[in-house]
Amino acid sequence: MDLKTSSDARHPTPGMSRNIFIFLVVLSIGGVAIMDYSVKYGLWYWVAMSVVSGGVSIALAWRAAAEAGETARGHLTRQVFHWTALIVGLLLIFFLQNAEALTPTTSGMMALLMLALTTTLAGVHFRPRLAILGGIQALTFVVAALTEEFFWILLVLILVIVVADIVIRQRFARNAT
Repeated sequence: MDLKTSSDARHPTPGMSRNIFIFLVVLSIGGVAIMDYSVKYGLWYWVAMSVVSGGVSIALAWRAAAEAGETARGHLTRQVFHWTALIVGLLLIFFLQNAEALTPTTSGMMALLMLALTTTLAGVHFRPRLAILGGIQALTFVVAALTEEFFWILLVLILVIVVADIVIRQRFARNAT
């Protein structure tokens, strides 16, 4: 019989966490490509990405608190303020873009950097796995800053993530049986 311990209650099922994690990585990487190809939708993409990232973080905290039989009110309030600060920062970046103080590509890069920092800090303060996601986002920022052919590197990176996930799932499935 498999009983959950209190530490297990704080973490959703591994498959769900992995799927959410990969989904957020792909969305984060895709943001820079969108800024390169569609300046018009860049702001809305990053704001939506912030809402999705914050929503996932808040939902995971809510679920963990419910499974542990705890109240999550204070924790959730801090997270809402945390992720709202990112949205305000993004709006300020795109205010500078509209004032022609930043180029669209620079705005997209700044948005990714802010998202990486906010996600890393969410990992430090709320959910440790988010710090890993923030690190991947920061690495994506560095790769995008150092190369002009970001889209192709982006495509290879997404494929590597998907293949790695498939391999890891197969290994866990084999070990479980």
